[in-house]
Amino acid sequence: MARILVALDGSNSFNKDLFQLSDEILTNLEEHLFVGMLVKDVSYNNTVSSFVEEPIMADVSPTNGFLNQEDHVITNVISQFEKTAKDTNIRYEIYNDFRLTAHEVVKQSTYADLLILSYGVFFNYLTGKPDTSILYQILKGSKCPVLILPEGTNKIENIIFTYDNKESSVFAIRAFSGLFADNTKDKIVSILSVMPNADEEVKNEKLLLKLVKQHYNNVGMQLLEGNNISREISNFAHHVQNPLVVMGAYGRSHISNLLLPSVAQYLLKKSNLPLFIAHR
Repeated sequence: MARILVALDGSNSFNKDLFQLSDEILTNLEEHLFVGMLVKDVSYNNTVSSFVEEPIMADVSPTNGFLNQEDHVITNVISQFEKTAKDTNIRYEIYNDFRLTAHEVVKQSTYADLLILSYGVFFNYLTGKPDTSILYQILKGSKCPVLILPEGTNKIENIIFTYDNKESSVFAIRAFSGLFADNTKDKIVSILSVMPNADEEVKNEKLLLKLVKQHYNNVGMQLLEGNNISREISNFAHHVQNPLVVMGAYGRSHISNLLLPSVAQYLLKKSNLPLFIAHR
């Protein structure tokens, strides 16, 4: 059984997509536990400006006996998650602190198998532009793999394992396979490497193929030539049906990020692709 943290963003469509996708890629869905968390630094700011429905009372008890605007938002977000979970017979819990910070989410990730985030929380609710500082703190600090889902992601047909000749790529492949391989073994799997020179060697290719083929039945290697790794991955993913991109080594030093923004950061800002990120 997996313990799965879900950072709630107030979107009912996100809840429905999340559980529909989970049913497709997780074995024995009813055995897993989904823990709903409202991350104040992320979800509240995104939700409070756009939530217009009348609240349905959840198990929230403000200390002063009255619901202020923030309490109403929290109540609605939690109620939506609870209702969707019950409708789909999902085992769930609500984390009992409704004002979590990024630091607390990272702490909770130490004791979880997976953290799921909505893609929508990466954008400023006023400008619609990427506003990712808090999310990057979570991604870089998370002690468990992170799955980031754009709106409408409820089916996966192609799994793209990005491989950059580093052990961190293999770590991410193993982490994904440990969670999902039983239910995704018949999906189309591409091991994707982007090299400045097409003649460059893919290190340990036979060992890598042997590992992946032990979990999946339809595996191919794809070698692309290019200097812009992020763009090549994005272009490849957008030419296949319902892709999911798997990558490792998100965590970099602050200086490294200033000099060379990570592939994951580019994909989050530009591509609207579902991403599975795992790093040691």
